[in-house]
Amino acid sequence: MRISRRQVVEYAQIIVGTAITAAGINGFYAPNHIADGGVSGIGIILEFLLHIPIWLTLAVINLPLLWLSHRLWGGRVGVRTVVGTLMLSAWVGLLHFRPFSHDVLLAAIYGGILSGVGLGLVFRARGTTGGTDVVARFASHVLPVSMGQAMMAIDFFVIAGFGVTFDPAKAMYSLIALFISARAIDLVQEGTPFARAFTIVTVHPDTVSERILTEIGRGVTRLGGQGAYTGETRSILYVVVLRSEVTRVKSLIYEVDPKAFLSVSAVHEVVGEGFGKPPLEE
Repeated sequence: MRISRRQVVEYAQIIVGTAITAAGINGFYAPNHIADGGVSGIGIILEFLLHIPIWLTLAVINLPLLWLSHRLWGGRVGVRTVVGTLMLSAWVGLLHFRPFSHDVLLAAIYGGILSGVGLGLVFRARGTTGGTDVVARFASHVLPVSMGQAMMAIDFFVIAGFGVTFDPAKAMYSLIALFISARAIDLVQEGTPFARAFTIVTVHPDTVSERILTEIGRGVTRLGGQGAYTGETRSILYVVVLRSEVTRVKSLIYEVDPKAFLSVSAVHEVVGEGFGKPPLEE
């Protein structure tokens, strides 16, 4: 089977991402008895209580979960998921170094950053590291909860376990790590908001569209709309611009129609003419 360049890059990204996550676990989380929930958190608790290596806990819990996922929902377990699961366990077992810091707050912050960046890279490569998402999916099928709620409940119980095993302060630091890790994952997957989307309702849609096209050089999409109160039909304009172009677009709109209604929202990723090219699916 021919392996494309894109696939090589993605698998390399999974390997690097799991190594970064393992560095966060071994360098910050484990020495300071904190974690951002999940199987790694269970591993840190078991290492403290029963002296079971974290890498072994990751393997013993994750691999059966992958098998359970296959048995319950069918389909082939993705190769990227298997690679991510095995590589995380391997890196946690192989990477041995002195703790980066014994300051618990710094450990929560930087451990969360490393864990989030590493997992974000894995997710961007369309992989996962196994974990409690399988349990959450099963819970959402047998209980009246969503998968997101089940994930939150699992992380809550794992972090609560830190409060019982160590002390309540460790649980609070773990919540900080969980929040930072989640934000880092989002940042790696979505990037920083570099563009802005305008939704414009104006009585002069033709003039506004023409000026945006000619003066800003951005495409405009016209949508049909109707006022719920007035019942009047209006054209709604939608346009995406760079952050540096926001002030110019606002000025242009209000020069044409001082009473125009507009909303501006942050855009994390834009694919299409004038912006980025879509990734080719293999």
